[in-house]
Amino acid sequence: MLGEIKNKPIGGCCFLEGPRAVKKEELQQLTDLINYVFRTSSGREADMHISFPLFISEENLNNLLVMVDNGKPVSHMGLWINDFSYFGQPIRVGSLGSVCTDPNYRGQGLATKLMDAVLDHLEAEGVDLLLVSGGRGLYQRAQCFKAGKVTWYNIPKSSSLPRFEIVVNPPVEQLAELWSNEPMHSHRELNNFKALVDAAPLPRCIQHQSAVYLAKIGDVPLAYIQAVNAPNGGVLFYEWAGDRTVLLEIASYISNLPETREVTWPLPSWEKALHNLMPKLDAKVIRTEELSGTYRIIRFAAFIEKINKYLQERYGTNGLRGFDEGDMQVLHYLDEELKLDRKSMSDLLFSGLLPENMPPEMKSLFVKAAPLPLPWPIGFDYI
Repeated sequence: MLGEIKNKPIGGCCFLEGPRAVKKEELQQLTDLINYVFRTSSGREADMHISFPLFISEENLNNLLVMVDNGKPVSHMGLWINDFSYFGQPIRVGSLGSVCTDPNYRGQGLATKLMDAVLDHLEAEGVDLLLVSGGRGLYQRAQCFKAGKVTWYNIPKSSSLPRFEIVVNPPVEQLAELWSNEPMHSHRELNNFKALVDAAPLPRCIQHQSAVYLAKIGDVPLAYIQAVNAPNGGVLFYEWAGDRTVLLEIASYISNLPETREVTWPLPSWEKALHNLMPKLDAKVIRTEELSGTYRIIRFAAFIEKINKYLQERYGTNGLRGFDEGDMQVLHYLDEELKLDRKSMSDLLFSGLLPENMPPEMKSLFVKAAPLPLPWPIGFDYI
């Protein structure tokens, strides 16, 4: 449970309450603070609550942690906690965002206090993995690390015509049918899915327009791509679902639109089928880099237990276990043991960087299995 520090001086100058969850009557003031820091202070429209309608809401009060001065939120760190299906295994994922402090209260360590409270809260809520949209020192000190790889492809124009009907901005019910069948997907109630599609969180944040293109046969949806349009005619794909070969046809369709100058498709390393299909589009690699944002495993033993089931189904292996030992994390596999610090363990699991002291049987397993898939940070679930 979250603790409260009431009437305690912070930095020797203020008496603040918190960290704690924001109260219903404080939500509007918190929204004003978030909008000021991320929008109106730079001359933009105050629309953060519109961009993130599920996150900044009364239904999510318990996950919006604040420091408060006389009833006024002055520092904030928010979470959106959601259930994922990880190749059939349930995991809980927390996304951290809208981290901000009133300029008059900065330099007093408020964000650090909130970060400590966030980690306690995640543990209490049974969250397995934390995803942070940023990578600054505050998150690195909290043991959140860069992880995973993404390759950016340029998709040229094509002379081929789609074999299927392409619909722009179709009913969300058809998107939901495809999304729920993805090997790794977040749980989205239909009304929430509609709210996210209407809000288009990340495109709105970067002030770009977006659309969803669906391929179908009759009433049967086959695949969709969320495409974000830059003012210069460039198009970037943010989320996709459905048949991978059909996705290629949607990509070609979008690249051939008269208003499209170029198409860029970022593919995470675990999208192996799509990587293998890129030559069919004559796609060219632009660059390969780490995924945006940072990650931290919250409940290491529970996460490894779930990963073990994924490994058993995919590779026929069994017996991988994990536990914390002080500041170290330990993996057991068969009769082998590997002890690593959090950063090295994250590098092994999510970037496939094998340590020199890795035992042979464990090494053989991770040569096949690593890097492990991670929740995609820039789709409709973006916080």
